[in-house]
Amino acid sequence: MATPYSDIYNPFLEKITDSDLLALTVDNREAILHGLMVRTCSKFRRICKYVKEINLSNRDDTNKTFNDTLSEEIIDIITTGMIVEWLKPKYLFDQNMRNILNTKDYSMAASPANMANSIRATYLEAKNEFESMMNKFSFVNSSDN
Repeated sequence: MATPYSDIYNPFLEKITDSDLLALTVDNREAILHGLMVRTCSKFRRICKYVKEINLSNRDDTNKTFNDTLSEEIIDIITTGMIVEWLKPKYLFDQNMRNILNTKDYSMAASPANMANSIRATYLEAKNEFESMMNKFSFVNSSDN
C-alpha cells in the first residue's frame, strides 16, 4: 500500500511554526515541502533500504505518494530530517553574516546575535536528533533481517 506525501507533510507542519510557509499558495508550499522531503530521503534511504527493504526513492510524484508503506517511525525520522533541511538556510545565513561582519559588529547587535546563536543551537540540536534517530533505527531494526 502506498503512503501519500501528505502523511509526511502534515506531521512536519505540526512540528514547526512558520507563518511564512503557511501563507504560501498550496502549490508553492508543497514544492518547498517536497524539496525538504527529497533532500531528507536522500540522507536516510540507504539505511531504510538496507534495514527495512524500503526504497525511499520509489515514489510517484504525479500521485504524490511513496510506493511503499512507511511506518510511523520512518515518517517521524523523515519529518525530523525535514526540520534540519528547513533550518539549514537559516543557519547558513547566520554563518555568512558572521563572516561578513567583524566580531565587534556582530557582538554589538546583541538581539540579532542572540537570535543567530539560537538558530545555530536549534539547527545543531535537530541535526543531532535526526542522526541519532537514523542510527537507532538502524541498530534496532538490523536484527530483523
